[in-house]
Amino acid sequence: MAGIFGIVGSAASGEIFSAMREVSRQEAWYDTLTVALEKGGIGASGLAEPTLIQKAEQGKDVLLLYGELFPTSQQSEPARWLLDGLLREGKSFLEGVEGRFQAVFWKGSEETVTILTDRFATRPLYWTQCGETFGFASEIRTLLQNPAIPKRWNRAALVDFFTWGHYFHTHTLVDSVEVVPPGGFYTFSLRDGTFRKETYGTFLPKTSSPATLDAVVEKFHAAVERQSVATENLGISLSGGLDARSLLGMLPAEMLPGVTTVALGVPGSADHRLAAQLAHRAGTRHFNYELRTDFLQNYAQHQETMIRLTDGQYLSSSIVIPTLPFYQEKGIQTLLRGHAGELCHMSKAYAFSLDETDRRGFSQSSPSENRQRLENWAWNHLQAYMLQGVEGDLFAEMSRQECQEQARHSLHQALLQAGLETHHETAQTLWFLYLQQRIFREIPLSMRKFDAYVNVRLPILDTELVSALLALPTEQKMGETIQYRLLESYRNDFLQVRNVNTGTFLGAAPWRQKVASLQHRILAKLRFPGYQPYEKMGLWLRRELASRVSEILNSDQCLDRGIFHPDTIRQVQKSHMEGKNHTYLLLALMICELGMRHLEETPS
Repeated sequence: MAGIFGIVGSAASGEIFSAMREVSRQEAWYDTLTVALEKGGIGASGLAEPTLIQKAEQGKDVLLLYGELFPTSQQSEPARWLLDGLLREGKSFLEGVEGRFQAVFWKGSEETVTILTDRFATRPLYWTQCGETFGFASEIRTLLQNPAIPKRWNRAALVDFFTWGHYFHTHTLVDSVEVVPPGGFYTFSLRDGTFRKETYGTFLPKTSSPATLDAVVEKFHAAVERQSVATENLGISLSGGLDARSLLGMLPAEMLPGVTTVALGVPGSADHRLAAQLAHRAGTRHFNYELRTDFLQNYAQHQETMIRLTDGQYLSSSIVIPTLPFYQEKGIQTLLRGHAGELCHMSKAYAFSLDETDRRGFSQSSPSENRQRLENWAWNHLQAYMLQGVEGDLFAEMSRQECQEQARHSLHQALLQAGLETHHETAQTLWFLYLQQRIFREIPLSMRKFDAYVNVRLPILDTELVSALLALPTEQKMGETIQYRLLESYRNDFLQVRNVNTGTFLGAAPWRQKVASLQHRILAKLRFPGYQPYEKMGLWLRRELASRVSEILNSDQCLDRGIFHPDTIRQVQKSHMEGKNHTYLLLALMICELGMRHLEETPS
């Protein structure tokens, strides 16, 4: 997958490094750049664009960079700039670096190799230490080309995956492999085999005065400008929601005729209709891509592609996989996406969504009582509830009670890291938890699919913007306040286009939003054209994909692993076919099994 890779140390060999290079070059259009070392090698592989893969050298020191530093217009040689800064100031230099990147720095005079990520780790980077040998790669399967790496499945990580719907902390499916955290700066010494884990640029609870709404608007505009100026063949993933239209609304008028917007949706969907209205007002070149059920005919291929692109670490229906070549076909080289917009409106943040009653309830008692109330809220809200209605234990060697205790401990540790005991206002902990767990473990994997075809930029994941958002009073980042002020300031005409998520206009009274939401649900139940969801995965797993489910989950390969209880797997399938809803559990089981098979395709 696109990114850096390498192996260094006493057991590193040219044969292993060559295997890693071959596996990393997943797509025919990828370029690869490698540097041979006396004990191993380092490399980068990815999209064949001159600004994405760069090398800089100074004497015995070498730096390979994959990704971008912003603003791109000021960095004609980003790898050189980064190398010079690290040699001059060390890790502290990275405090002022903005970008979406990963890099490997070989310091020849000291025989150390350092791998580093951007402030949000938006490009996943995995590592492992096997004796006196250190390996790293942007995909786990590349890393596992070293046959010495133990390939034991991480049961603690699987408990988190089946509890929350994604992995927590830095764990992966493989027990001996971890992912580098946001702002990671990990150094391995070949001389003595020592390994040092450091981070930079950690977001901390604010003790100074809170940010203002106008400051957030200013930072938002500056972030979009940094990631869009002087960019040719720019595209935007547009929808009828708030975040993508906010990105579009920040672009300078002179750029818009050269911008391509793309909206995904079922035929006649509100997303298509509203995105087209926004594009018309902006004057962009616009395309609606229709998500049709004919993708089910090749579902096995699409699912296996998703597994290959994410190492089976991501819970996904795979419905966007057939859309990916469309961006290339329309000439898009750089794609803006509105991920992490939930930090602006945490009342619409999936399982993390707060309402005003919750928010106020976290500040009505003593600090210790508020912390306990928040932890209980998180336990009850953040679970994916995949095992609801399931009889028996899912895991072969762990009872349901043991799994819950382990998941609860994992959540507690995550809350502590998010500042549970340090925030003045307890509810602020959820913003930090969302940033440190969901954004870190979900968005980078979601972007892996797009990264294989186009260069993706995420303007909302900008250091200055996120810092301002985290410092903003909670009541101002619950609903549509920020987006309303953004569009009121820069694209007032976008306020005249309905929000697909509420069915009405930004700033509408709460009662009007409730009426519009009720109308949407009624029309969807009546199967009214344009009001149907992207997918009906639960129904498809029961009908068109039933044989696919059985083929994977009833195979000897799956049932004999000793990971899951065979009787529970059979019972879940039977129950779903009879009408109960186990959609996400079945998808998660299939993805885990296919992920294990994918990672087993390595030397033993």
